[in-house]
Amino acid sequence: MRSIVVSLPSGAGVVCTEHGLVVTDDVGVGGGVGLRDDDRFHPGAASVDADHCVVGGRLPPGAVSAEVVDDRGTRVSAVVADGVFAAMLEQPHEGRDPIVCCRDAAGRFVRRPWAADYPSVRVTDTDEPCPACGATDWDEYTPFEEWRGGSGSKVDGTHVANPIVSCRICGHEEPEPGFMTMRSESTESEDEATREARIARFQAEFRKRQWHSHAEVLRMLEFPIYVADGWPAQITGHGSQDGQTTQITIYHHDSEGVEPWAGARPRLKVTTKRVPYRLEPLEEARRELQNWISNDSTGSRWPDASRAAITLWQRARERERHATVLDAVRSEHAIEVNGAPTTALMLTPPGSRWTAAVSLGDLIIVIAARELEPTDLRLRTVSDPPAELLGPEPAG
Repeated sequence: MRSIVVSLPSGAGVVCTEHGLVVTDDVGVGGGVGLRDDDRFHPGAASVDADHCVVGGRLPPGAVSAEVVDDRGTRVSAVVADGVFAAMLEQPHEGRDPIVCCRDAAGRFVRRPWAADYPSVRVTDTDEPCPACGATDWDEYTPFEEWRGGSGSKVDGTHVANPIVSCRICGHEEPEPGFMTMRSESTESEDEATREARIARFQAEFRKRQWHSHAEVLRMLEFPIYVADGWPAQITGHGSQDGQTTQITIYHHDSEGVEPWAGARPRLKVTTKRVPYRLEPLEEARRELQNWISNDSTGSRWPDASRAAITLWQRARERERHATVLDAVRSEHAIEVNGAPTTALMLTPPGSRWTAAVSLGDLIIVIAARELEPTDLRLRTVSDPPAELLGPEPAG
């Protein structure tokens, strides 16, 4: 049994099924994301296509309207029917909680209730505004349900849910991630020579482990690797799924011999991925641009604040980066691949960075570059990966 509750002009909306309310890309036959009965007023989102997602949910008591806010800060008035709302956003759904602001008949904010009565504390060390209503008034509460994200095991009963930061005015929520603390052994009694020897030993061991890891991957690889012709090439990473290597990443610096721990950003990054473990070119280019921007901002200092305040700061920075990705100019350019001009989908944000994705049969090449013209780039297949990308085995 399937009945339509809210339908948008695109055909997306919210339907009622035998399992409850579902936010869907197609109210007729589409799948989607179910709204939880044990957290009734938490909104849900479902992907529609590479450029759109649909957000829906239940209106809290006293609310008659809702606005959904995208990562650019654009507010979209939702369609409402039978206490349920839905709205279409011009951005892909990437798993983050939707931003929703509900109002009463007089236009006042209506706070979404929590799923239960949780212990909470006021967050007093942040000035980050709520992306839904603009208030800077936050609570941090600690849920107890097993289905919440957290740490520990749900099997042996040691699971502890992560706290959630909640706006006191409209109820928008930001789940806290897991925070990891690092402890280093004291080296106060270590003289300079001992310290330098310890670091050199670590670096030598790291080089050797990395060389053997990459050598094993290249030995088993079943697809070609692409690099930029005329640039020093350094294999820096690989990914796998179901026991098979699915991607190889090459860094290109301006000069040879840049060590991984030196902190130098590459001018050019080329990743070769094999189908079926890949996204479409637009999604690949967006994901790479998000990573490229994030890596450029890794030096940003976290606020000296509570975990709740750090969570709000991190989420705000993530939305800023995502907005940059969404607003990047989309175009097509010809990039030379093995001597032949090949069409690449390219994303160009403000500044000197860009990313691109090139489809080649069952492969996709994802490129990230800065201060480099795409017309100056020539890609080629690596004819002898161990010789070109590894060199001799490091000593140590």
